[in-house]
Order: sequence, then C-alpha cells, then structure tokens
Amino acid sequence: MNFATYFSKQAREPTGIFGRFIMSRVFEKGNAELNALIYETLYIRGNDHLLEIGFGTGTLINKIATLLDDGLVEGIDFSKSMVAIAQKKNRKHINNRKVKIHLGDFDEVLFDDSYFDKILSVNTIYFWKNPDTTISKICRILKPGGKLFIGFHDKSEMEKMSHNMDVFQYYSTQDLTELISIHGSMNNIDIISKKGKQRTCYCAIGTK
Repeated sequence: MNFATYFSKQAREPTGIFGRFIMSRVFEKGNAELNALIYETLYIRGNDHLLEIGFGTGTLINKIATLLDDGLVEGIDFSKSMVAIAQKKNRKHINNRKVKIHLGDFDEVLFDDSYFDKILSVNTIYFWKNPDTTISKICRILKPGGKLFIGFHDKSEMEKMSHNMDVFQYYSTQDLTELISIHGSMNNIDIISKKGKQRTCYCAIGTK
C-alpha cells in the first residue's frame, strides 16, 4: 500500500497510533478554517439539539456546547481513536449533559424522525459510501424547518491533492446542491464561501 492510499484511508477512519497522534493533528489544522465557517453560520440557540456526523477530534462540538443552555449537541463517528479524543476533550460538557458522543456508522445508527434542529458535517462527505441514502436519512431526522450544514472544499481544488480515488469522492458546489435537493427533498439550499489560506471553504446549507 502506497502512502497516498494509506493516508486516504486514515483520513476516512483514523486508526492506531498514526490515527490518534498524526491524523488528530492533521484534522485540527486542516479543518480549522472550515470549522470556523460552520460555527459562524450555525446561529446557535441555547436550546438547540444538534448532531455532528464525523466529528474528528470533537473541537467543533466543544465550541458549540459552550453556547448551549439546556440544549444538546450529539456526535457520531466510527473511528475509535477520534471518539476517545473527543470524549476526553468534551468531558466537562458530557458530565453537564450538553454533549453526547456515539461510536458508530451514521447510516446504521437509529435516530427518531424529526429529532434534530441542526445537523452538520465537516470534510466528511467525500467518504460517504451511499450519499443518496445518507442525505435522505438526514432529512428524515431533521425537524420541520431544521437545517443541514455541510462543510467542504470544491472538486476543482481537491483534484490538486494526492488522494486515492477509491476512498475519496469529490463534489463541486453544483454536485452538492443537486444531491441535497434531490435526495434531501430540500428546495431552499444556499452555498456560502470564505477564502482560506490555501483553499476556499464552502458550506452548503439546506432547510427542510
């Protein structure tokens, strides 16, 4: 296995020592600008019930929890390494019942219909095996009027990077708009952008 393939697989699901110590630092640095854009866009209310899909080190969950009163932010990730880091980082909020961390695959874990006010995911859509199904499920578990936030980098910029395309699936802003519109049954979709140091950050926002 060459390094590009190994790194791509670790980006999807960090494991072992490399995942815990190397990929965690890559995520902290690489996701910082996208996390900031999502955080600015969420307009969090104190009683919001949120879910982050693929939370990595749990940094964004931690920031969101500080703004909650009687709300709750949940996170789901299938990497044991990231779950361990996120639990440690959010221990105070977990104890205060503002954060709940799940280990598992979002597509396989059951959530009630119309359960969340907001669902977010940052730099993970490239790895979704069944994006049509995933988007459809997200729409089902959002409350009426609920919002989906997907942070990503555009296909044109991602293609400049050395990733294994058996692991990654790139999306243009148009691709993502169509995916959310068709399979999420969301007609009100906005794409916002912010220039980063190396790449432009995008956030697709869909309203149920």
